Amino acid sequence: MKIVYTLIVLVIGTLLAVQGSINTQLTTFLRHPLQGALVNFLVGFICALALNFIFRTQTPDWGQLSTAPWYLFAGGLLGAIFVSSVIFFIPKIGVTTVLAASIAGQLIAASIIDHFGFFGLAVHQISAGRIAGILLLLGGIVLIQKY
Repeated sequence: MKIVYTLIVLVIGTLLAVQGSINTQLTTFLRHPLQGALVNFLVGFICALALNFIFRTQTPDWGQLSTAPWYLFAGGLLGAIFVSSVIFFIPKIGVTTVLAASIAGQLIAASIIDHFGFFGLAVHQISAGRIAGILLLLGGIVLIQKY
């Protein structure tokens, strides 16, 4: 099953390239990349609301949510930074470079999170193979930019 899940996520990952490209094009109809990000999140909010309605999820327990650590609310902030920066940088360095660099950054952070089990996640020790994979991706970024 692990390979099936990996393939599904691989396909979902292709959506990031499409999303960034679409958001960048949308910005040409707006005045600023941040407006493109705003429209992106507005549409995303409406879709999330609709999905919750369709799947008949329960209303969040706001009292319970208020006891969550503050940093767990940073996801929206981090998403806004990511989407806004993708819209800003794609016209300057291209979709491939933006996504390769962002994936490399994600892998570096993910390796640290996995290794130490941050955020209460299971520990997955960093290995020479993982480090080599990240270094190869960083080398790929250099090749992508050069050619």
